[in-house]
Formats: sequence, structure tokens, C-alpha cells
Amino acid sequence: MSCYIRHMNDFLGDIDIVPKTKEERKEIDLAIRETIGKDSLDQCNVVWKDVKIWLNNKDKKTELATALKNSMI
Repeated sequence: MSCYIRHMNDFLGDIDIVPKTKEERKEIDLAIRETIGKDSLDQCNVVWKDVKIWLNNKDKKTELATALKNSMI
């Protein structure tokens, strides 16, 4: 499911998203997967590998932050 979300606490906190429940983490996971072009069936470690690439690219990081903020409205 969302094994990598715990590694994103700083990033998520910076955009005012603080998941408190398993359901909220799942919602964030699905939004991340959709944004970066991964399927809900892709393994967590594969998704995390791509998320790290996005977080290390200024433009992609901004795109991810915007997508997550919009999906949490």
C-alpha cells in the first residue's frame, strides 16, 4: 500500500498534508500514484523509486505538491 508515505513526512508537512489514518495515507498514496503515472497494483518500492526522482526535481516536486493539494480538497 503506502509503505513510502512515512518517508515523505517533511514534504507532506510542508504542503500542510498530515495523514492521521490508514484511509488518509491510502488516499495520498493513490493521488501520488496517479500523478506520477503509476498503477494501484504497482509495488510500493517501485512507486517510491519514482517518487524520489520527482522529489529531487524542482519542477516535478512542485507538480506533485500541487496535485496532492488539489486532491485533498
